[in-house]
Amino acid sequence: MFFLQILLHSLVVGTQVVLLAVPLYLVYSSSKIFHLGLGATGISVAYALWFALKSGWSLPMAIIFALICAIVLGILSFALLEKLAKKKEHLFGLLVSFSFGLCLEAIVAIMFGTDGKFFLTTPLPTIRFSELYLTFPGVATLIAGVILSVLFLIIVAKTPWGRKMKAVSENSYLLASLSFNAGTVRLFVLIIASVLAGFVGIMTTLNSNLTPNAGFSVIVLAFIALLVGGVNSLKGTILASYIVVLIPELIVGLSSGQYSISLSWKMVIVFVVAAIFLTWKPNGLLTRKARVE
Repeated sequence: MFFLQILLHSLVVGTQVVLLAVPLYLVYSSSKIFHLGLGATGISVAYALWFALKSGWSLPMAIIFALICAIVLGILSFALLEKLAKKKEHLFGLLVSFSFGLCLEAIVAIMFGTDGKFFLTTPLPTIRFSELYLTFPGVATLIAGVILSVLFLIIVAKTPWGRKMKAVSENSYLLASLSFNAGTVRLFVLIIASVLAGFVGIMTTLNSNLTPNAGFSVIVLAFIALLVGGVNSLKGTILASYIVVLIPELIVGLSSGQYSISLSWKMVIVFVVAAIFLTWKPNGLLTRKARVE
């Protein structure tokens, strides 16, 4: 039963990573830029919700305020990254997005302090399945993860919009000649990415405490999942998100006695797992070698 509880917890954490890795994939597909500022974006949106609730706003108004903040941060990301995407300065774009995240963390720390904040002062409501249990945010995360993963898989693979999104980063001039605005696509993608990051930030901090750098570990895991799964494979990215969470969680959770492994080793295990998979499948988990005649 203990194993099943670890597995259930790993599924929740893995789904949180999925919900941040998918936006990373979407932004990369449309701009070829790794937007590492999404972790801090999500936490900033979580702080916006916390601030609104603590100020006495109703829950619907607080959610609307947080949503507006997510949209504004998406537009700000677009303003910072669009010129770099057009010029194909992808490495510089990565550095700018990372710096953007650091700036957001610093601003949040200045405004709200670095001490942990809590959405609730009472224990989180839980849902029990026999001896297993999940918190309400965990259940909401799993449901949202399944729905959104399936939705984006369909959009990317089966719709004209998904194909155009991928084409934007490859040949924006050709699309412009067809009266298709590449910038509009990237703006829309960044707004969607910021909203999803905000949802992850809120769900993550509901289960723990809210601190300015709470999004760093999640964005690192999402970035690793994107690399392991393959930057051109959404299916691979989703699969890798669970792998990079599940294996370390099981190793740490099931270790005991003199062979007990501290939680501080978890990220080390993540990097070792990532290194093994990247050595074995450098182009992504689900890629196949092309046959050479």
